[in-house]
Amino acid sequence: MANEEQLAKLRAGIDGWNQWRESAADEPIDLSRANLSNAVLTGANLSGADLSRVNFIGATLSSTNLSGANLSGADLSGADVNKADLTGATLTGANLLGADLAETTLSKAILSGVNLNRSDLSNVNLSECDLSKASLIGVEMSRADLSGANLSGANLKRAELQRTKLAKANLSEANLEDARLLSAVLNEANLAGTNLKGARLNRADLSQANFANANLQEANLLGSNLAAASLTSAQLNKVNFSGADLTGTNFQDADLEGAVLEGATLQDTVMPDGTVRSDA
Repeated sequence: MANEEQLAKLRAGIDGWNQWRESAADEPIDLSRANLSNAVLTGANLSGADLSRVNFIGATLSSTNLSGANLSGADLSGADVNKADLTGATLTGANLLGADLAETTLSKAILSGVNLNRSDLSNVNLSECDLSKASLIGVEMSRADLSGANLSGANLKRAELQRTKLAKANLSEANLEDARLLSAVLNEANLAGTNLKGARLNRADLSQANFANANLQEANLLGSNLAAASLTSAQLNKVNFSGADLTGTNFQDADLEGAVLEGATLQDTVMPDGTVRSDA
C-alpha cells in the first residue's frame, strides 16, 4: 500500500515533491495502489518508484520521469504520457488503453501482456523493450523505434507501422494481419510463424529477415528488399513481389501459388523446389 506521507507530498505540488526527492534521493518511494486518477503530475520525478496497481486513469504524466519505475498492473487508460521517460520501467499487465504515448521513451521497458489498443505510439523509442504477448490492435506506431524489441506473440492486427524501425526485432508468432508496414525497417528481424496476411510491406527493408512458416497470403511486398531473407515453408499465396529485390532469398518449400514476381530480382534465389534462379 502507498506511503501516505509520500502521497500527501506528491499531492501538495510537483515543485515541492521534486525538491524533496533531491534531498531524499535514497528513500524508497511507495505509491502502490494509490488513486491518482485525473491527477496532473507533469514533470514529476517518479523514477524508481513503486507505482504498481496505481489508478492513473485520465492522469497527466507528460514529461514525467518514470524511468525504472514499477507500474505493474497500473491503469493508465486515457492518460497523457506524452514525452515521459519510461526507460527501463516495468509495465507488466498495465492498462494503457487509449493512452497518449507520443514521443515517450520506453527503451528497455518491460511491457509484456500490456493492453495498448488504440494507443498513440508515434515517434516513440521502444528499442530493446519487451512487448511479448502485448495487445496492440489498431495502434499508431508510425516512425517509432522498436529496434531489437521483443514482440513475440504480440497482437498487432491492423497496426499502423509506417517507417517504423524494427531491425533485429523478435516478432515470431505475432499477429500482424492487415498491418501497414510501408517503408518499415525489418532487416534481420525474426518473423517466424508470424501472421502477416494482407499486410502492406511496400518498399520495406526485409533483408536477412526470417519468415519461416509465416503466413503472408495476399500481402503486398511491392518494391521491398528481401535480399538473403528466409521464407522457407511460408504461405505466400497471391503475394505481390513486383519489383522486389529477391537476391539470395530462400523460398524452399514455400507456397507461391498465385504470387506476382513481375520485375523482381531473382539472382541466386532458391525456389520452392530447391532450384536456384540466376535471373539478373
